[in-house]
Amino acid sequence: MSIKESIFILLFTLICLSFENASADQHAIDINYDLRYRYEYTDDGSKNSTRRRNRVRSRLGATITPNENINIGIRFATAEANPTSANQNLGHEFSIQDAGIDQLYIEYSATENLGFMVGKVKNPFFKTNKSQLIFDNDYNPEGLALKVKKGKIFGSLGVFSMDEHELVDDVSITGLQIGISSSTLGGAKYKIALARYTFDDIRGRPASEITWNGKIYGNPTDDNQNYLNDFSLTNLSAEISSKIGSLAIPAVFFVDWATNSDASDNDKGIQIGAMFSLTEMWKITYLYKDVEINSVFGALVDSDFGGGGVGHKGHQINLGYKFSKNFSAEFTFFDNDKNMTLDYTKVFVDLKYKY
Repeated sequence: MSIKESIFILLFTLICLSFENASADQHAIDINYDLRYRYEYTDDGSKNSTRRRNRVRSRLGATITPNENINIGIRFATAEANPTSANQNLGHEFSIQDAGIDQLYIEYSATENLGFMVGKVKNPFFKTNKSQLIFDNDYNPEGLALKVKKGKIFGSLGVFSMDEHELVDDVSITGLQIGISSSTLGGAKYKIALARYTFDDIRGRPASEITWNGKIYGNPTDDNQNYLNDFSLTNLSAEISSKIGSLAIPAVFFVDWATNSDASDNDKGIQIGAMFSLTEMWKITYLYKDVEINSVFGALVDSDFGGGGVGHKGHQINLGYKFSKNFSAEFTFFDNDKNMTLDYTKVFVDLKYKY
């Protein structure tokens, strides 16, 4: 029996036991839903023509609370096999779009300060301003996560199975993060975290044994297309929230940095930027990112910046407007150097509804 099968059998058993031990009036169900329509324009310097796409993403989830210690989460999303995107392209002869299980987990609070999740879980690690330097925001790992919070201190430990094979070693990810969340005497809030992520058994193997579609996503390989490096990442994430200027504009300044100790060169990645809430309706974010080819594992990072993967640098600007509490629009502009040399421009126009 595989690790993945064992996890889901355990999850199903715990769900059944939780309902058996809970009375009817203890059950609480919270439904959540979001829909995004996206117009996407891409001008890739490595290709002869520009690309225009209409895309949708929809997710429907529920959190069930049988008692005060247990949450059971399930979410369905428009999906392909891609673990870093739930987008579906429109314009394929009106064909039916795919959907699948995006999250399926049980969360148990052992004490006020300690809890764990098991299954296909939400990413348990703090990511400054939703940074995608190491993990794309659509990535939901599969395995076990332990979360701790005590006063100003917080931490997460994750053990995840990325890919399993009968005849070769499995690919797994372990992560340990510890941080502090507090405020300055002047009232600014800050959050700092240090993490260590280890991706096992990647070096010397082809992408066909590692990634969902057999693509390499920018990491270097030898003449036989086998990965040259493993990935043992040290990651520092930090952000500070404050109000600036005479208008007291809310702002968040953030930085995310990673280095791979299993590589000897081109082993650094950084993202730095700021977000400003200009009014209750308008928000703007700017970031600069430089991700070298050995710095992080390319198959799980941001699938949009530079066309996805690693070996890119450049700028990203997001401008958002809220029509109401649930309905908003966002314009995103990417001005990147793909493979550090080729011009890469991408534009998103999003309409988003969230319930």
